Amino acid sequence: MSRPRGCLKNGLLGCLGLFVILVLITGVTALMAWRGLDAQEVTDRNLAPDVSLAASGEDRGGKVILELHHGEFEINPARPGEGVSVEARFDESSYELLETFEQGGADGWVYTVGFRRTTSGLQAILQALMGGGTETYVRVYLPEDVPIDLTALVGEGGCVADLGGMWLTKADLRFEKGGFDLDISEPLREPMERLTIRGRMGGFAASRLGNASPGILDVNCSMGGADVDLSGAWLNDSDITMAIRMGGMAVGVPRDVETEGTTLSSHGLRETDSEIPVPVLRFNYRASMGEIDFMRR
Repeated sequence: MSRPRGCLKNGLLGCLGLFVILVLITGVTALMAWRGLDAQEVTDRNLAPDVSLAASGEDRGGKVILELHHGEFEINPARPGEGVSVEARFDESSYELLETFEQGGADGWVYTVGFRRTTSGLQAILQALMGGGTETYVRVYLPEDVPIDLTALVGEGGCVADLGGMWLTKADLRFEKGGFDLDISEPLREPMERLTIRGRMGGFAASRLGNASPGILDVNCSMGGADVDLSGAWLNDSDITMAIRMGGMAVGVPRDVETEGTTLSSHGLRETDSEIPVPVLRFNYRASMGEIDFMRR
């Protein structure tokens, strides 16, 4: 039997060396994960910035920025009379929770909350397989009587948000490699100026967006799917932009509004008071390697 020639022989040695390196890396990571089980520091944290310090007369509004990664997250209305607050549970040896609060400025106060994993993804997976998984969550509560500009960036995690009844001037909700479940369960205190929802490599459901009555609605999803429900108490017209790339989007349009820019007809619209103008939803949409399906609900 002939011996492997130099080129082939070197290739086999190279593959063997690469395999040994991968085994070593996996072994070291597993050892670190095993040691991390004994070093867990599970903690409960509560944050409550005093936004009243930034109040100036009737202008008590501000901006909330949430940068949330690698966990389970919730955004809900605060209890009556309470301000912005955060409840969290996590392993301090594997995650970090940060906050900043800036007073004053042209747009009022700015409150930022950041949460992310400090260990590698492989190490986190191995710890979970070894039975060392710890319930990890961050819950954010927003007051109903303070005008807020909300930005939420969610990565490699899931977020459930009920923004019903709040006083939101604008909201920018974005996620990547995860999911988002948004519900506007009750009409907002005032119609929202703008609502933006953007997702990549994941899916989201948005329900009863009519209760927010955004003057501008921008929905964009790529490499995933979306279910958008526009029902609710629309109080004004809206310019709506929708885009999907490599995925599908279902859009439910209520029967008590007029539409422009879609193939939906006005047939079957619910009867409304003739003295009250019917809100008009003006659509501009596009789909690339995907489809957007409009239907009356």
